[in-house]
Amino acid sequence: MKHVTHLIDLLSSPRVSGASIANYLRGFGVGSITVTPVSQDGLSTDFIAIEIPGSNPEAPRLGIVGRLGGVGARPSVTGLVSDSDGAVVALAAAAQLMEMHSRGDVLEGSVVIHTHICPHAGTRPQHPVPMMKSPFAMREMMRYEVSQRMDAILAVDTTRGNRLVNQRGVALTPVAKQGYLLPIPDLMLDLMGWVSGQLPLTLPLTTQDITPYENGLPHVNSIMQPTIATDAPVVGVALTAQTTVPGCATGVTNAWDTDVAMRFCVEVAKMFGAGKLAFVHAEHWAQLQARYGSLAHLQTVGNAPANA
Repeated sequence: MKHVTHLIDLLSSPRVSGASIANYLRGFGVGSITVTPVSQDGLSTDFIAIEIPGSNPEAPRLGIVGRLGGVGARPSVTGLVSDSDGAVVALAAAAQLMEMHSRGDVLEGSVVIHTHICPHAGTRPQHPVPMMKSPFAMREMMRYEVSQRMDAILAVDTTRGNRLVNQRGVALTPVAKQGYLLPIPDLMLDLMGWVSGQLPLTLPLTTQDITPYENGLPHVNSIMQPTIATDAPVVGVALTAQTTVPGCATGVTNAWDTDVAMRFCVEVAKMFGAGKLAFVHAEHWAQLQARYGSLAHLQTVGNAPANA
């Protein structure tokens, strides 16, 4: 919880930057941190990439992607926005794993954590509530947020602007891989139940939720956009609410829920790096490929409609 609350405090500043967050994390003396400022057409953000090394270089590497449009929507609104949860959880997980490592609790597998820090993002209209807008096109965002060093990905995102879950907490999506939607592993559901102390919540997805934003179709939000940029399996970790909440609303960030999401990410990292948790059932995946072939075209914009 201390890492969550401290990151909430740091990210609430209108002057927060990738450099200031990197300086804080470097204080743990563990891992590598790279900050990449990107500006385009008057918009800018700082992408931050963190890797906490594991004890076994051959072990699978978990990726944690903090998905969001921005931590703030200044000057339209003042303060930390609901949309910030992806960055809060990803960066708090980095701090927790770095502190564990420095104390001698070294995970077997490395953990690769990417997010971006934008205190001056825009907003866009969407039903039923307004959403935050990414600084750049989603495909460009994915160039920096997804790494081929990630063997599986947890994509963390605020997911309160819908009527799908209708319960406050943290929900898991099905596994998305190369155009397929696959079952959530039982152990992953167990882990969520253990860290939350509640029955695990799940977020339903449709096929179009795992297609690129560029096709113009409605998406629940951008939680599953990492799947368009990788062959690795992706699970969404969604921060939810009982009511619909705009992504640009302030005063919404809930330290308890973000702490649950952070601890879930850490527990998955332990199990995944140790080879005890597979995101995809290998035999079932082989059968799907043999029977139905590739659905990787769903990772692209597809064919333009004839009347477009």
